Order: sequence, then structure tokens, then C-alpha cells
Amino acid sequence: MSRFLSVEVLERRLNNGKVESLQFKPGVNLLLGLPNSGKTTWLRMLDFLLGEIDPIEEKLDPALVSKYDSVSTTLRIGETQISVERRWKEAGAKSKIYIDKEALAPKDFQHRLLEMLGTPLLHFPKGNPYSGQTWPELSFRMLLRHFYRQQRYWGDITDQQPESERTACVLQFLGLAEFLFTEEYGQLVAKKIELDLLRARREQFNSMLNEVAREVLADPAAQTAVTPEALRTATERIAGRIDALQQRRDQLIAEGRDKAIPPDTRQHIVRLSEQRAELLARRDDIARKGKETDERLAEVTRYRQELADELERLRRASDASTILADLKVTHCPACDQPLPTPSEDTSTCRLCHQPLPDSTVEGLASTRLEFERERLRSEVSEAEELLAVLAAESKRIRNEIQNTEALLLKLDNELRPARTAVSALVQEAVSAVDMELGELSERQRQIGRIKAAFELGLKIAEEITVKETEIQPLERIVQANQEKVDFNRAADWLAEGMNDYLNGVNRLRPKTWKHSQVGLRLGQAHCQFRVGEKYWSNALGGTDQLYFLMAYQYGLSTLSPRDGLHYPGFTIIDIPGEFAGESIRDLENFIVEPYIELLSKKEMKGAQVIITGAAFQGLDRAYRIALNDVWSA
Repeated sequence: MSRFLSVEVLERRLNNGKVESLQFKPGVNLLLGLPNSGKTTWLRMLDFLLGEIDPIEEKLDPALVSKYDSVSTTLRIGETQISVERRWKEAGAKSKIYIDKEALAPKDFQHRLLEMLGTPLLHFPKGNPYSGQTWPELSFRMLLRHFYRQQRYWGDITDQQPESERTACVLQFLGLAEFLFTEEYGQLVAKKIELDLLRARREQFNSMLNEVAREVLADPAAQTAVTPEALRTATERIAGRIDALQQRRDQLIAEGRDKAIPPDTRQHIVRLSEQRAELLARRDDIARKGKETDERLAEVTRYRQELADELERLRRASDASTILADLKVTHCPACDQPLPTPSEDTSTCRLCHQPLPDSTVEGLASTRLEFERERLRSEVSEAEELLAVLAAESKRIRNEIQNTEALLLKLDNELRPARTAVSALVQEAVSAVDMELGELSERQRQIGRIKAAFELGLKIAEEITVKETEIQPLERIVQANQEKVDFNRAADWLAEGMNDYLNGVNRLRPKTWKHSQVGLRLGQAHCQFRVGEKYWSNALGGTDQLYFLMAYQYGLSTLSPRDGLHYPGFTIIDIPGEFAGESIRDLENFIVEPYIELLSKKEMKGAQVIITGAAFQGLDRAYRIALNDVWSA
């Protein structure tokens, strides 16, 4: 059973300091007054107190905002009494709600109110749970739209409230939302969305991979799907073909050499080629060493400059200490007043009166400074020696590279006639082999990329397996929670309360309700009220819709004493002055009397209904609050 919520006092403070107040009691409260007597304004101020986020200027007429400084109420929640206040003219308080003088943001106030009412704070899916949208919070303000029917909202169950939000509110009142919109259900939906995305990603990935791989693999066995075996076979086949072509290329060059070069000079050409290969390897090795030497040279140069900078800073510090040593403190650093004339005692400080260090301690500081300078000078000297060695090494390496380049040029000149002769004989055949080798090498690289992509696909499959494993326990928890939910029984509770109201109206004024009984089709994502087999708004005309909506408010009130449900037993009904062209004043008593009967029951003790009207004559068991002043623009 939800803790009952009721209003005891509602006050508003004028800008001249005077206070206007209304007193309420448990049970049925009739807020009476002619049109323009301020009934709706009082209720809108109460609405603003109960967690409204929008500023006061958007809720009340500017004249009222200027006229009043604050509004406050005393609420009773179960056995607890709290005071709530809003002050829109006080600096820093405009966006705050004060609950027992504690300043809260409107959202935090709503959380506090739900906690005190024993109503769980939930998040619900807005529309399709799997749409990927963030689940909004099922706030107190959303619930308030159901138990505060404003004068302007008599066209729907709750005007301008999305179906998903309205359904979530009804499920909350019926005690079902906490089993449906659980944290585990939210996690399950999020993980299923991730799983669907992974599956779609894997399917698209595999489709593209197969499409690309068919031509690269050139294997009839791989026309259906890429497999590790197909990749291994293709790799081995291409590697074997490359080896064969390289042997063929060596054979062609050897045959061309034998034809183009006389036997007596062949050994000389081979020796020159071997020397050239050795020189190329040597040049690469020297170039690598030269690069390392240049990098080391640059590093030591930077280190030498840092040492020089540090030595210069020490020199400036020493000069500054010599210049500033004789400066004395003449004024107090705290109050800037002149210090007294120094005493003859030179063993203590004239400012803090502590003993001064002896000359030995002062000498130690100078010695330490000189030691640091000497150390830095030594390191600078070592760095300069290392720089000289590195510079000499760098110069030697450059000379060696130049000599190697000269030898290579000489060998190339000697080999050029033989190369030209061999090239004339084998160029066309070797070029054809080189072209095929290039194509096979590119295909080999592509297969390597396909292998990497295939492994990525395996990782996606592993992620899918992990996600499916995570989903299984969540599905069991969610299913166990949903098995506790009986939509039909909960829907019958609300529908029975609505039908009780309509039957009561017919007893008081026969044949007022001439339609079939009200029914409710309730589910996790829908809440459809029916009159007979028709949707309620399609089945009812103007005045009958008034009775239906009054029955809805009554039906919600009947939920209050049931265990496990979360309707707070608090209802505000601001009846419009006219409904479908018929004066409400002639209808007032018999549409209110069922509420009086309901709230007089023992189990409804502490519940409260506030209904506005013009007369309500003869309703002795209701508490009457009269507003006598009529305001005009």
C-alpha cells in the first residue's frame, strides 16, 4: 500500500508581507467560488510547488508573479509532516524548492517525494524498447498529471502525454512497473541491441569478404565462403608459383650470360658482381652507423647547452645573493608597519627573535653553491670532449660513404657492357617473368589482408558468443519478474473502480450513464480504455466524457489501500465551468457524492480529494472552502 499524500495548509505571501492561506483536511475538500474567484490559481500554485521544473513566469500570469513573493504548503505523507516552499524573488532561490528549509533542485525534490511515498524510481522505454533511445525517468511530475486533473485538461485521460509515458504511469500505480522496467530489463535490452548490431555487422562483413576474396583466391572451392583451409591452399599455391618463376628468371639470366659473355671473361664478371654486392651491403651498414652517430651528436649537443644554461643560472643566483645580502627588513611583512629600532643583540633576528645561524652555517651554503658550479663545469668539459669525438666519427663515416659510392660507380661502369649484352638477349623474357611475379606478389599481399580480415570476423563471432552468454542470465531474471505480472487482474482493479463510480452515479441520477461497462486492455506497451468494444473517446459524446474521466480519477483512488500498489490517495479535480455547453453547477452534487462515500471508508483514512466548483449544496460530509472575492482583468 502506498503512503497517503495530503495537503494540510496552502499559503502564499504577498509582496507587502501579508499571507493568504487555505486550510485542507483529509477526505473530500470542496474548493468553492464563482468563476474568476481564484480556485484554479490556487491549484496552479500548488502544482508549481510539487516539483515543477519550468520557471514561475511560464506557469502564472505576470501580474500574479509580481504580486506574490512566495508560495508554501504543509504536506502529510503517511505519518510524516513536511513543509515545502518556493521563493521566486529571493536571489539564488528561484530555481530551488525548500523542503523543511533544505534547498533542493526540482528533480531532487521529486526523488525525495517518491522516496517518502514508497514509490520506486524507475526508467521506462519511450516507444519501442529496442529503438536505441535512452530510457527516461518515470518522474513524480509524470504521475502528477494523472491525479491532478487541471481545468484545461478534460479532452483525454492525460492530455499531451505520449502513450508510452501514460502506460508507464498506469503500470506504476498498479504496482506492475517495478517488475517490468527493472534494471535487468534495461541491461537485457541494451545487450540485445548490441547483439543485433554485432550480428548485422558480421553478416555484412562476411558478405563483403566473400565477394572480395572470390577473385583473389581464384579457387572453385572458395566460391561459397572464405575458410581457413581455402586461405591456406591459396597461400601455398601462390608461394609455389613464385618460387618456380624466380628459378625460371635465374635460369633465363644464366642462359643469356653464357651466350653473351665469352668464357674467358665470365669469371671476371662474376667476381665484379660479388664485389658490387658486398659494397652495397657495406654502404647500407655505414649509412646506418652514420645515422646513429648524427643522432647521438645532436643529443650530446642539447645536453651541453642545458649544462651551460644551468651554470649561467647558478652564476646569476650567486650574484643576486651578493647584492641582496646587505638588504635589511625595515617593515613588518604582515601589517607593513616600521619595525622597532634594532637592539644591540646581534645573535637573534630582529623580526622573529630566533637565534641567527653562525657564520659556519652561512659558509656551508656558499661552499655548496661553489661545489655545484664546479660539478657543472666538469660535466661541460666532458660533454665538449665527447662532442669532438662524435664530430670526428661523423666526418670519418661521411668520407667512407663517399669512397664506397666511388667504388660502386667504378664497378657499375665495368659491368655495364656485360649487362647490356645480357639484357639484349633476355630482357623480353625476364620482363614477362617479372610482371607475373609482381602480380603474384600483389595477390600474396591481398591474401594476407584477407587473412587479417578473416581473423577480425572471428573476433566478431567471439564477441557475439560472449554477448549471448551475458544475455542468458538476464533473460531468466526478466522472465521471472514478468511471471509475477498479471495484467488482466490489475486492469480489472482499475476498471472495477471506474464502473463502481458510474454505477454510483446511476443510483443517484438514474440513466445518467447509458453505455456499456468500462474495460481496460493493459500490456507492457499499451493501455487502452474501452466502453463495450469501442475505444472510449469514440464511444462517448461530450458530457459522457466528463463522467468517464471522473470515473478514471475515482478508479485510481480505489487503488490506494491495496498492498503493493503506488497510488498516493491524493486527487485534485478542477472542474471546468462548462462542459459541452451544459452548466456543471446543475450536475455537481451527484458527480461528487461517490467520492464522499469512498473516502469515508476505514481503509481510505488519510486519503484526500480536492474538487473545485460553484455550489455543492447539501454535501454535509465534505469540508467546504469558500472563495468569495471575484477578480476581474
